[in-house]
Amino acid sequence: MKKALVISWRRLAEIWHQKKLLAFLILYPLIFMIIFGSVFGGENYAISFKMAIVTESSDDMTSLLISIFQEYEGIDVAVKSPGNESMEELAKELIENEDFLAVLFIPENFSQVIFSTAKITVFYDESADINTRSIAIGTIGGIIDAFSQEIAEKKIEMAKEYGNLTEEEIKYMESIARPINLSLVGYSPVKKELKYIDFLVPGLISMTIMWTGVTGVASSLVEDRVRGVRQRILSSPVSRISVIAGESIGYVIITGIQIVILLLIAVLAFKITIAGEIWLLAAVIIVGMLCMIGIGLTISSIAKTAEEASQLGMLINFPMMFLSGIFFPITQGWMYYVSRFFPLTYINEAMREVILRGGEFGDIAVPFFVSLTFAILIFIIGVALLMRREEE
Repeated sequence: MKKALVISWRRLAEIWHQKKLLAFLILYPLIFMIIFGSVFGGENYAISFKMAIVTESSDDMTSLLISIFQEYEGIDVAVKSPGNESMEELAKELIENEDFLAVLFIPENFSQVIFSTAKITVFYDESADINTRSIAIGTIGGIIDAFSQEIAEKKIEMAKEYGNLTEEEIKYMESIARPINLSLVGYSPVKKELKYIDFLVPGLISMTIMWTGVTGVASSLVEDRVRGVRQRILSSPVSRISVIAGESIGYVIITGIQIVILLLIAVLAFKITIAGEIWLLAAVIIVGMLCMIGIGLTISSIAKTAEEASQLGMLINFPMMFLSGIFFPITQGWMYYVSRFFPLTYINEAMREVILRGGEFGDIAVPFFVSLTFAILIFIIGVALLMRREEE
């Protein structure tokens, strides 16, 4: 163990003297946290869009609906008058030439909706950003549905006041207007409103573990072998196991420093709350480090140059980065089953459970033990292949 710690100290001292590398290792998580935190973690972060309302009516009912859209935060509303062209032609012109995401047409007889029915048509830009488009369509539909329900309730009140209806008939009319009353109540174990950055922080930790563990370990070990450093170390009375253990401890310390920096920025600057136990989060992170370091060891036993090791690391990192739920969840389709082969998927799931939901060990037992099993297996394979390579 003492010899392993000496090897570990050598690795840390080597990084300390490489100021550019040291700066990169420190700034890497810092820059990512600031960029993603600023984009997705700000209090004022909201999606907004431009919308045109086309009508030639100025009755109270039309004005009321327009005012609801105008007062809604995030919608930039412009009222337009219809021309001689058709609805389709006018909508196409407004979307293409004036960059409106949606165009809503209110019919001339809209004021009669209290006594009959009315049809509202909405055209939208299919080429717009899919997230903005989905939110826009959902928001417009929600406002119109709520307005429609208010009108239905007014019709029922008028029927009660002026109509010669029985209680059973009134109840039947109410059931038609409101067949289902939905109540949505959000619950957060962290007692605060969650933003996208809250979900992203565990993914950023996973990404830091992945890049440092896989690419960093693989490249540095191959570079040591190419420069002859490894041969000089092995010529001393130090076992290969001690060398590998020392290198692994060194990279665990390096990655740990990166994660501490990332979490400090997340908590202090962007008010991220860690709902679960710190020791449990640390256990998941350590298992994740061992998984990625094991992959790095395996790559270093195959690659002949540091550049080759870096390329092999990227070949593994990029699919794992996008298919392990770091930026977005993968919950269906054949890619979901592919994602279950990546250890980072389980590490990410365990970290999110602890950080966001305050999960206990029983809640993360499955992803934790899957990750631990992979870590043990890949570490054994990596060590065996590396020792075999060093003996050649």
